[in-house]
Amino acid sequence: MNAICGILGRRDASALEAMIVALRARGDVSYKTVTESYAVAASHPIENDICLLDGSPRLNTVNHVSPSMLHGYCSTLQRPASLAIKGPYACAVGLEGGARWWLMRDGLGRRPLYYFQGSGFLAFASELKALLASGLVPKRLNLLAVDRYLTLRCVPGPESIIAGVFRVQPGHIIEYHDGRVNETRSTGFDLQPRDQPRESAARQLRALLGDALDREAADSVLWSSGIDCASLASLRPKLKPVFVTLDRVWQDEARLAKESARLMDLSLQTLHARRLTEETVHKAVRALDEPLADPSVLPLWLIAEAASENNSSYVSGHGADELLGGYPRFNFLQKARGAKGLIPAGLLTDLMPALPPNAFIRRGSRYLASIHDVQESYLSLVSVFDRGEREDLYTDAMKSAIHEMGCGIPAVQEHFTEGDLTRSVLSLDLHVGIPNLLLTKCDRIAAAHGLNVHHPYLDDDLVDFAIRLPAKTKYGVRSKPLLRLATRGTMPAAVRLRARRDFHIPQSGRALRVIEAVAAQCVTPDRVDATGLFRWCAVDSILREATHNVYRRRQFWALVMFFAWY
Repeated sequence: MNAICGILGRRDASALEAMIVALRARGDVSYKTVTESYAVAASHPIENDICLLDGSPRLNTVNHVSPSMLHGYCSTLQRPASLAIKGPYACAVGLEGGARWWLMRDGLGRRPLYYFQGSGFLAFASELKALLASGLVPKRLNLLAVDRYLTLRCVPGPESIIAGVFRVQPGHIIEYHDGRVNETRSTGFDLQPRDQPRESAARQLRALLGDALDREAADSVLWSSGIDCASLASLRPKLKPVFVTLDRVWQDEARLAKESARLMDLSLQTLHARRLTEETVHKAVRALDEPLADPSVLPLWLIAEAASENNSSYVSGHGADELLGGYPRFNFLQKARGAKGLIPAGLLTDLMPALPPNAFIRRGSRYLASIHDVQESYLSLVSVFDRGEREDLYTDAMKSAIHEMGCGIPAVQEHFTEGDLTRSVLSLDLHVGIPNLLLTKCDRIAAAHGLNVHHPYLDDDLVDFAIRLPAKTKYGVRSKPLLRLATRGTMPAAVRLRARRDFHIPQSGRALRVIEAVAAQCVTPDRVDATGLFRWCAVDSILREATHNVYRRRQFWALVMFFAWY
C-alpha cells in the first residue's frame, strides 16, 4: 500500500519528515521533493510533472494509470470538472509548476486523504496521524464530530474528529491556489431506479462481478462460510481460499467455512488468529486514526494479523451486504411506513415519559412517534445514542457547545429529502457508511499489516449498476436474493442459500475480560471528567448495564473505543 503527504505554500522539511515517519506503517514514503513553495513525499518516484498517487486508478481503456498519465489528464482539464477516472485512488496533483494543486479521491473513498489549512499553507496526508505528527495542527477535539460519532458510529461528512482537519470528500476535488481552498464535485451517483427483471439483473451482476475480479491481481480470497466470498471463488476457481479461525465468542463459523470449501471442492488453507490482548486493542485503535464504534474492528484486526503472515494480497467480500440487499431491514422499514396513518403519534409522545426505563421499549416508541419524519424515525432505531440519550450523557457545557454550533447533521439530512426510505438509506450508505465506516476500518487495518485487500463488490461499474436496482429486484425474503440467483448452478445450494452471519460483541470468555480491562483502564471518572464532555454518572450507568440489552452494549462499545483513542 502507498501513502502521500506534503506541505503546500511554504518550505518545511522537518514537518514533512515527521509526517513520513508517521506513515511508515502504511507505506515506504521514501521519495521527496522540497522547494521554496512546497515540500511533498510519496511512495513512488516524483517526476517534474508532480502527481502523488495512492491507489490504482483506471481511465477509459487504460487499466493502470501512472502518475504522469494522471497529471497529463488533469492538465488538459484546466479547471476542476467531472472526471472519467475509476478505481481506488487518492492523489495530489501539482499544476502550473506547483502554483496550483488539486487533491482528489475516488467516488467511494477507497483511499483516504486529509488536509489542514493553516496561515499561508495547506498540509495534506493519507492519514490523520501524519498531520498530527507534523506539529502544524492544533490537537483540539471537534465537538460536533464527537456528537455525530456517538450517533452514527463514525464521523460523517468532510469534518474529522480533530477541529480544523478535513477529509477530501469522495468524488471531490480540493483546489489550493493563492492561499485559497475551493471544493468541486468531480463525480456522483445516479440513484434513480431503473426497472429490470430479476433474471436479467442476475446475469448482468454475474458479468460485472467477473469483470471486477479480472481487474484484481490477488490470487487469494479471505474466506468465510457465506455467499459473498464463495461467489468470488465460484467465478474464479483459481482463487485460493484462506480462512482465519477466531475465538468462538466473536464468530463461530469454522465448521461451516470448512464445509463450504469442501462442497465447492476447494483446498482451504486455515490459519489461527492470536488471542486478543489489551495491547492488541490499543494497537487497533491507534491504527484507525479516528474512533469507530464498530465491534468488527477487533476480529478484523486479528484476521489481518494472521493473514499477513501468509500473503500480502487478497480479495474480500466486503461491500456485498451494503449494495446487494444484505440488510433487508431497510426495505422492511419502508414497507412499515405504509401504515403510518394508523399510528397515533401524538398519543405515543404523551405516553413515552411513563414508559419503563428499557432502551428497547423506548427506541421502538420513539420510532413510532416519529414515523412521519423519515430521518428521525430512521435515526431513532439505528443511532448508537439517540437525541434523548445524548442529552442525558452530555455535561451542560457540552450541550451548550453543541447547541451553539448547530445540532443538526448535514451529512445525514441531505440524504433524507424524499419519502422513499430505502433510497434515502442507500444514499446515506454510499456517502457515509461505506466511506467512513466500512472502507475506513478495512483500509487502516490492512495498511497496518502491510496488506493489499481488494473489494470486487465495490468496483465502480458494479456499484453504478447495483444502486439503480429497484427494491423489488434487490430485496427478498432472504438477504441478497440477486446474488443468490446470479450464482445458481455455480455452487451447491447449501452454500448459496446460507444465511449471513455477523461478528458479535463478546458477552463472555477471555475476550470480554480483555475488553472490560481496557474499559476499566480508559474509562475512569478522572478521564471522563477531564474531557468536560460527559457526565460520569451517565457513563457509569452504561458500563454497568452493558450486558443487559443490545443498545447498552453498542453504547458501551462506542465509549470504550472513544476513550481508548482519546
